[in-house]
Amino acid sequence: MNDTHASELEAEVVAANQLLATWFGTDDADPEILERVAATQSETFTMLSIDRVPVTKSQLLDGLRQKRSSQPGLRIEITEFEVLFSQGDVRVIRCRERHHLNEERSDRWTTAVLTVQRAQPRFRWHVLHESAAG
Repeated sequence: MNDTHASELEAEVVAANQLLATWFGTDDADPEILERVAATQSETFTMLSIDRVPVTKSQLLDGLRQKRSSQPGLRIEITEFEVLFSQGDVRVIRCRERHHLNEERSDRWTTAVLTVQRAQPRFRWHVLHESAAG
């Protein structure tokens, strides 16, 4: 895989998490934020949440709608980003997410399957798996 795709993938992960931090962390978050998140996900998107619960795209979006502006001041930091697999248009990535809220932090590992798109959005999310990190 070329380095451009790796840096673009990392930028995609950072941008997606910044959108979520804004959605959760600001008063009266703009509904367009959620639309932008949804636009990057495939119709068959699935997630295994940090709570070990399988979630479909529609379930995730419904849950996000209910949690709008629910964590004022939330910041999400992405570190230890790496591309684990790259073949054709398929990419598998892993990174550490650090959530900062009220002077506390929680870490999780995120592993995701994305595909490279010719049009916007540049990457499409298919599978996301979160697990607690020590």
